[in-house]
Amino acid sequence: MNGPPIMRRRRLLAGLGLGRSLGLGGLLLAPLRALAATDRKPIIRQVFATPIEAIPITAQHAALIRLLRVLWVPIESGAPGIDFEQPLLGGPDTLAIARRALKTSDDALAIQRLAEVCRVVPAFVASMGKLAPGRYTLPPEMKDTFDFPQSGVDAQGGFTLRAEHLTVLRAAMWREAGPQELQAVLREGDRFWPMPMIDGKRPYGDASFYQIDMARLLGEPYRLTPQGTAITEPIKDARLEQLHYETLAALQVFLGHAVARKATR
Repeated sequence: MNGPPIMRRRRLLAGLGLGRSLGLGGLLLAPLRALAATDRKPIIRQVFATPIEAIPITAQHAALIRLLRVLWVPIESGAPGIDFEQPLLGGPDTLAIARRALKTSDDALAIQRLAEVCRVVPAFVASMGKLAPGRYTLPPEMKDTFDFPQSGVDAQGGFTLRAEHLTVLRAAMWREAGPQELQAVLREGDRFWPMPMIDGKRPYGDASFYQIDMARLLGEPYRLTPQGTAITEPIKDARLEQLHYETLAALQVFLGHAVARKATR
């Protein structure tokens, strides 16, 4: 098959739409499991009502960002996002994992920091995180996520992060949960989190043919007709498509290894 596999979450993603929506109405199809004694609804609502510039990326956020799990969201051309059902490495009990990472027993603090991570991930990827190109090893528990030919991940679980991956990830067009999607998540209990995703329709700019934006970002734009229409090139199209699929592993590597430029306590 071409591109990343649509895994068991397909039933949850079937209702995903575009416009302003993340379309998390598909979550209604999933079973629920309460994980926290603390009511997380007012905490998450407050975080999403806070201006993004008022949420600095701290060392606590960085500790959670390093544990984030990615998934491929099959909207339009598809694009990576953060796993909204199991967002952290280490198992399904997300809140327990967050408490351990933050070295706290305070559920309210863990909920707040994880909700803030939902907000700050796009800025972290775009500008706040710093990582050098090189070969990195992906988490073993993510093996099935990258089990498709175009993933760029080798049999040993290694991935070579190149400057091209970083360039397109920095420019990615992220979408976060709006009011309707946030309400849908909160209605479903504690299993799901309003994590952001890259826009699968126009992942890197305004072009519906995403390779056009990728080529521009990489300094190798397509030639144009006299009418201003891009002239596609099959070999170049395929190479950029491969790079697009590799952003799934590239994002996982970046989240797991990048260092915040101005992390505070």
